[in-house]
Amino acid sequence: MSLLEAALRGHRVVVEIPRDGVEDWVALAEVLLQEGLGAWVLPPELFPIAPEVLSLYGFRARVGACGVTDAEGVRRAVEAGLHFVLSPVSDPDLAAAAGDVPFVGGALTPGEVAAAARGGAEVVAVAPADALGTAYARALPPMFPGVALLPWGRLERYQCEMWLDAGARAVVVGDVVLRNDGSGGANLPEEVGRRAAAFRPILGSS
Repeated sequence: MSLLEAALRGHRVVVEIPRDGVEDWVALAEVLLQEGLGAWVLPPELFPIAPEVLSLYGFRARVGACGVTDAEGVRRAVEAGLHFVLSPVSDPDLAAAAGDVPFVGGALTPGEVAAAARGGAEVVAVAPADALGTAYARALPPMFPGVALLPWGRLERYQCEMWLDAGARAVVVGDVVLRNDGSGGANLPEEVGRRAAAFRPILGSS
C-alpha cells in the first residue's frame, strides 16, 4: 500500500476543520459524510477533541492532523491517534517523529518539491496551493510525474478540478467548505451542505 493510500484510502478531497467557527461539529461531520467528504484534518488547536472524533467517526472517515511544524506537534498528533499527519514543511525530523503514521510534508516551488522528492518523499503537499494562481495548478504536476502531489489551501471547486486534471492525486481544502469564522454563523449545516455538494463532481475514485 502506498503512503497516499494508507493516509487517505482513496479520498480525493480532504476538508480542513477550522480552529474557530464550528459549534456543533457532530452535525457538520454528518453533513460532510452525507456529501461524500469523508477525509478531514484537524489543526493542533483541535487535537484535544481528536479522541472523541475518532471514537465516533474513525471507522467512517479518515481523520488526520494538519498544520504541525515541529516534531512535538507531530508526536501530539500521533498520540491523539490521528490517521495521518500533514505539514506545510518537509523535514526529516518530523517524518521520523511520525513513526509508522503516514506523514506528508509540504513544499511550494518546483525546487522545494524536487528537494523533498530527493529526500525520499513519495507524496508532497503543495502549500499554500492558492498562492500562485491557476496557471501554477496546470504547470506543476506535469513536472513531477513520479511524485504524488497534494495541493492544500483555500481552493474553490474549480481550482481543485484544475489541480486534479493536471495530475495531482488529491486536494486539501481549507476555509471553503468549512469557514474559519469565529461567529459560527458561516458554518450552519445547511450552508456547509450547499458548499460541500459543489465538490461532488470531483469525488471519483483516485
